[in-house]
Amino acid sequence: MHNIAREVLRRGHKLTFYCHSWEGPHLSGAKIEIIPAKGWTNHGKMLSFVRKFQKTVHKCEHDLVVGFKRMPGLDLYYNGDVCYQHEVGLKYIPLLKLAPRYKILSSFEKAVFSKEASTHIMYIAEREKRIFQSCYETPEQRFHPLPAGIDKKSIRDASSSGQRTRTRSALGVSGDSLVLLMIGSDFQRKGVDRSMRALAALPADLRQNTQLWVVGKGDARPFAKMGAELGIADQVVFLGPRDDVPHLLAAADILLHPALSETAGNAILEGLVAGIPVVVSESAGFSVHVARADGGLVVSDIPWHQHLLDKALLRLASDQEFRKQLGQNGWYYADITDLYGRPRVACDIIEKLVKEKVHADLAC
Repeated sequence: MHNIAREVLRRGHKLTFYCHSWEGPHLSGAKIEIIPAKGWTNHGKMLSFVRKFQKTVHKCEHDLVVGFKRMPGLDLYYNGDVCYQHEVGLKYIPLLKLAPRYKILSSFEKAVFSKEASTHIMYIAEREKRIFQSCYETPEQRFHPLPAGIDKKSIRDASSSGQRTRTRSALGVSGDSLVLLMIGSDFQRKGVDRSMRALAALPADLRQNTQLWVVGKGDARPFAKMGAELGIADQVVFLGPRDDVPHLLAAADILLHPALSETAGNAILEGLVAGIPVVVSESAGFSVHVARADGGLVVSDIPWHQHLLDKALLRLASDQEFRKQLGQNGWYYADITDLYGRPRVACDIIEKLVKEKVHADLAC
């Protein structure tokens, strides 16, 4: 969001953020409007915010209303989440559709994606677009594809043997140890438990010389307990949120991303850019890039079979030359593929829709 906003401002447009809270530094040149949201639950707060937002925004003369959360009243929506209706359909939970949470979230999603709606949608993964269309029959012309928005320079600048050694030393890892890396918050959805089981399944000689680093925000306590049960407690390190991910990529040997659900997965592409092999679940949106690049192993996950991930990790962990070849493939693919232009393309779409909206208003 911030990179797209910076591009919008760089092109000379005025920009106002509407949010219920703001964390982090102020974006120079942008206006921030805080709309307090009340409610005992997250979906209750969301409903409160949307109602107040609609009253507020109608008083203003904005050229385009762009949302990063699903809600009524958007001209353009940036989709970074899975289809809620589809996810609900995969679960059999009696009376779920009677719950207030379902009613609110499904109505917000329908307001964006239904074939009767007018909201345009920027999307990242083709697979996820098809799922939305199967649920809502959303017309093709309302979808606008976006490339990824990876920071290639910072990752490549950190890709040196010296940085690898320094990062490993700082984290107490010897030069010959195998380092598995996971990046992303929401540990359960990212498949941390799956990676831990795969680590535990390695032969003893490999397992004892392997560490799993988990980067991101989340509750590590249940996984710490799981690590103790699997006998790998000392080999799984939860590093928390970090601002030196490029350095961690330089220090790692394999990137693991066996997510249960993932619209795209920027970490997958960061692994390719860094030149390390990636093991990813097939349902992750950006798994297609790993397959195209031949930059890792894609694990079929519908249905999920843990032994397939175990087998993939063993193959990579036991063959350094194979890891090197896949890493080189990913590096080359990242050089010839646009994995970086998301802010530019998103801003092009915004400007195009503004022009269309102005012409439509003049024609009325």
